[in-house]
Amino acid sequence: MQIVNILFIIGFCRVTLADNSCIFQHSTKGVINLKSIGLRNGQPRFRDLSTPSPSYYTYSFNPCYPFTENDCDDAAVCQLSSDRQDSFKLGTQNISTWSLDTNMAPVLTYTYGSKTVSITMICSAIDQDEFEIVGEYALNQYSMRLRSRCACWNGCIRPQSSTITSRTSSPPLPTTTAHSIYYNACKYHDSRYGTIDLSSIGSVTGRAIFKDVKSIYTDSFVWSYNPCYNFSEHHCHGVAGCQIDTNRSTSYSIGLQEYAYWINMDNTRNLVRSIVYPSPSSNRRLSVQLICDQSISSHRLQVIGETSLREYAMVLTSPCACWNGCSQPAPSPSSFTWDFWMTVCAAGIVLFLLFLIMISCLFCSKPKRNYHNMSINESTPIIHGSKAYRG
Repeated sequence: MQIVNILFIIGFCRVTLADNSCIFQHSTKGVINLKSIGLRNGQPRFRDLSTPSPSYYTYSFNPCYPFTENDCDDAAVCQLSSDRQDSFKLGTQNISTWSLDTNMAPVLTYTYGSKTVSITMICSAIDQDEFEIVGEYALNQYSMRLRSRCACWNGCIRPQSSTITSRTSSPPLPTTTAHSIYYNACKYHDSRYGTIDLSSIGSVTGRAIFKDVKSIYTDSFVWSYNPCYNFSEHHCHGVAGCQIDTNRSTSYSIGLQEYAYWINMDNTRNLVRSIVYPSPSSNRRLSVQLICDQSISSHRLQVIGETSLREYAMVLTSPCACWNGCSQPAPSPSSFTWDFWMTVCAAGIVLFLLFLIMISCLFCSKPKRNYHNMSINESTPIIHGSKAYRG
């Protein structure tokens, strides 16, 4: 049994380790190529970035090629004090490894002395590459994230050189063998399998379609989630997921639509497809596992809760979690409930008031007839008086 475990570990290392910091070639998933992102002029592509929370230090990073900044010579990652009096080299391009994390996302790790920097690749179709500093989560252990087309498998197979004026990675070039992938917070398309589209599940009203759901474990929180569209609840504004204590005194944004990415979307591996929503400002992350079930007509959400520090998990079971399960989405029924009838009632009241105003104006504008004054008393015969009046 020990021999089997050793062979498994050796095989896993062979799959996940790479020769350099530029390219990661995986035996089944494809290639991660960062050459088109890095600058070759000795400058960092991402310069002096800070963590979401206030920090004394800033960080610089250049994929693939070394750079120099302050006392960081030939560095891959550099840490600088806010007054720029101190700088520390955190990694070099010639000492790096690639691996896959628990979500099967590629991770580039630099080691320099006692310091280790782990950079998670976030596949994204955004036009501008983004680099996020998560921070120093343990002594000399740093976590960061690179969001780019080139962080996708086979996203930048044939890179072009970057210049200091370019902050946009080269888009993937078409080849005769490569398949196409594109996605956003609503849908994921793979030319090999089809499309997973969550648009018909999410509510467009600004309220969560899954509201105040309890976790399968006993805790003091309820959870809300809305696929595809932002919602607001309590102190969570414009979010994909929200955690609220049962006393309604505290709430946390646990995921944002604009940072959403998909993982485990390769059908060749027995992995659970998921959509992940980071919330950089609160350093939290929501992972929603997608369970395909074409035998049901509704959508079910199961909340697992906080699986580790600031990491949250849910399970969405739906026919829309299947490839081409909801290829022609329609708006969620909830989007035509309360807000719809409120709008109809308001419009009806306005029309009724306009009708009353129009009727009043018609009566007010009708011309009045002028009549001669006629005095009639008991001694005046009605007929005689009438003739006299007409005469």
